[in-house]
Amino acid sequence: MRMPVRLARLLCGMVIILLPSGATGAPGASTVTAAALPLASLMEPDGSGLYQRLMARALEPLDVEVREVFYPYRRALQAFEMGQVDCLFSLTDILLERFSEDEVVYSFPLGKFSFHIFTSAEEEPIRSIAGLEGKSVGIIMGHEAYLDSVLGEGFQTGTARNDAQAVRMMGAGRFDAIIAAIPDITPFLDQLNYSPDHPVLESYDRLNCHNTDSNREFIGAVSAELLRLKGAGVYEEEAGELYVPFDAE
Repeated sequence: MRMPVRLARLLCGMVIILLPSGATGAPGASTVTAAALPLASLMEPDGSGLYQRLMARALEPLDVEVREVFYPYRRALQAFEMGQVDCLFSLTDILLERFSEDEVVYSFPLGKFSFHIFTSAEEEPIRSIAGLEGKSVGIIMGHEAYLDSVLGEGFQTGTARNDAQAVRMMGAGRFDAIIAAIPDITPFLDQLNYSPDHPVLESYDRLNCHNTDSNREFIGAVSAELLRLKGAGVYEEEAGELYVPFDAE
């Protein structure tokens, strides 16, 4: 991805308006509502996340407003499934398990991510799920949406609220290893060891929308802008150490 107050705050959600630079939400501009996940450094409630900055750049030439509503993972999926929002950031693979490809349209990637097994810096890297047998394993709350299919039934994990807490818990001996995603955990790599050539899962973060005429037009337009930004080097410029290379194809 508690204390009751924190849970209530997350369930209520936080709304942010993403507008093209300098815009004020001119009458006539179409509005798209999108469920957003709290992804450290990528999607932030204050609008400073990498994906939000890229989306804002892509929206600059378009007459579209994107209204973000922040939810925890499961509530974000539920909001999309119930039609409470037009779109959902990330979780493309999960949506395609629940909807047919005719029901969802999705954008050019905002970024690539890969899940790896991490140990403390002084420990040997673990290269496969099989190597976790008998160990205490931590994951980030909400990541089970991706990892359940990788870990299989009966695999027991502990959870942490975020990457920073997971790293602290492993340092305190509560986890022998954690499964987390790059780029999310990148700021903590100096404390960790892992095998870059052995991801347990790789995929892309996209903006996914219900397949309607207006959403198809929007996704086509924003994807063209994102592709242009990728080709112009803006992704790498904006991401800095969080940049994960991927082929535009």
